[in-house]
Amino acid sequence: MSRLGSRKSFDLEWIEKWARRVNEDRILPVIGRFFNGRFVLGVDETEYLIEVRGGKISRIAEGLQPNDFGFDFGLKAPASAWAKFCQPIPPPMFNDIWAMAHPLHKQLTIEGNTLPFWQNLRALTRMLSLMREV
Repeated sequence: MSRLGSRKSFDLEWIEKWARRVNEDRILPVIGRFFNGRFVLGVDETEYLIEVRGGKISRIAEGLQPNDFGFDFGLKAPASAWAKFCQPIPPPMFNDIWAMAHPLHKQLTIEGNTLPFWQNLRALTRMLSLMREV
């Protein structure tokens, strides 16, 4: 069975494994040292609130509570799109968030305040690329 086929879903356990991988990374504390904020990672109808401090994930919450709506931005895509994105060698149009968000493809939506998104794009891109190692 392929590595992708063994992954049943992007549940909280998987997100926590990804967070551990992000926090073990030696590059992120350097390129993400000023990345402080909260963003939502949406997988189908499930939303995970990710809180980042100094380029490390400090908190994860599954589902948004009324006091969680102070997040900066959201990245939302179907589980099938995230599964393709997370492959060691992703197929075309799933190799980065720009391809997934392309207007002709429309697999990923970027919502909310895009200023912190753009300000921390390099660190965020590195964080998301580490999904391929989980």
